[in-house]
Amino acid sequence: MSQPHPRSEHPPNTPFESPNPLISHDNHQDPSHFPSIAFAGDMAKTYNQRTGGCNITLANHLINLIAPSLPPPSTTPTLRILDNACGPLVLTTQCLLNPHLTSYPSLHISAVDLSPDFIAANLTTIANSPTFHAGGRANVDTAIMDGTSLSFPASTFDLSFTSLGIFAFPDPVAGARELYRTLKPGGVTAATTWKSVGWLPLLHEVEELLRPGQAKTRIAFLEPWCVPGKLAGTLREGGFDRVEEREVEGVAWWEGVEEAAFWMAATVRMLVGWGEEEKGGMEGGFRVVLERGGGVVRREGGRVGIAMVAFAGVGWK
Repeated sequence: MSQPHPRSEHPPNTPFESPNPLISHDNHQDPSHFPSIAFAGDMAKTYNQRTGGCNITLANHLINLIAPSLPPPSTTPTLRILDNACGPLVLTTQCLLNPHLTSYPSLHISAVDLSPDFIAANLTTIANSPTFHAGGRANVDTAIMDGTSLSFPASTFDLSFTSLGIFAFPDPVAGARELYRTLKPGGVTAATTWKSVGWLPLLHEVEELLRPGQAKTRIAFLEPWCVPGKLAGTLREGGFDRVEEREVEGVAWWEGVEEAAFWMAATVRMLVGWGEEEKGGMEGGFRVVLERGGGVVRREGGRVGIAMVAFAGVGWK
């Protein structure tokens, strides 16, 4: 699920300079959403490595949650699926690998995202990967699209997914309304948000090493979503009368301490407003705290992981 870190191709420093509104050291700063630039450039190219495959686990969980609610293949010649805020096609890929979904005579998946860099990469992936042709029975298209203003007609999709995306919308309720509008009657939507991000307590340990006595980093835009019921409430405000929410636990895995420290540092370094000298020590700091272990750190053979917890919400139209 992860590849050895290509240091020469993905240097530690990225174009995003401090201070960045995604992550805050200022208790008065409370940004409401992710700016789309956060998913551009290097982040778009290395998203799967940075997440340690935990997004794949979440995608499979969402598919399994909605599978019992789908119409039978015998009555549905083409199952229409929306992968909203699709990123690098993780959920679309898992749909094409899922035996339940591939039992339909035909699949048509529309994967949309606001990041042009993701969509450019997705076009190449769709053209070159045999997974996206599923024996000739799958049609996958991808396009730049705002999740709060989808260009699809009403009642287009049998099911829709917004995996780790709705919290990034400037107006999440508007996004939920669009999910409701574009679903067919009887359709189902599934979404995930983070309850706890495993690298944050590790970052706090790194800060004790590199920046003792200074304020600890907060992920201000995520804090409202860490509360049970926030995701379910957003779906209800969007029009869904029947909604369920549950916690999903997963682990982001890398092939060892070196790889884990590299990708965590590469991600956090682009987001925090530290000085360059402090940023330069971040990877070494993560190595120290990962070797120390405990808390969210997991080990399996030679692999090293960090525990992640998400909320999964399902809404029926």
